[in-house]
Amino acid sequence: MTSLAKIHSVLEKFWWAMTIVTLLLIIIFIFQDGWNKWWMYLAVPILTALMALMRRFLRKKLEKSEAIRDQRMAENKK
Repeated sequence: MTSLAKIHSVLEKFWWAMTIVTLLLIIIFIFQDGWNKWWMYLAVPILTALMALMRRFLRKKLEKSEAIRDQRMAENKK
């Protein structure tokens, strides 16, 4: 795994953690202060989940391109 792939993996995990933390906090605030005050903040965990999915897509794409590159390099050595 290259350093770029490691960065994508760490950032993907970061965005999933942020999704969980923000969702839990917003649920707690909804129970404390009411739905009318906090419902719009549910967009934050949705956005962080979308960021995590985007990172996952980019990581998979990078892994695929690295595998193709490595395969081509192995064929050229033969």
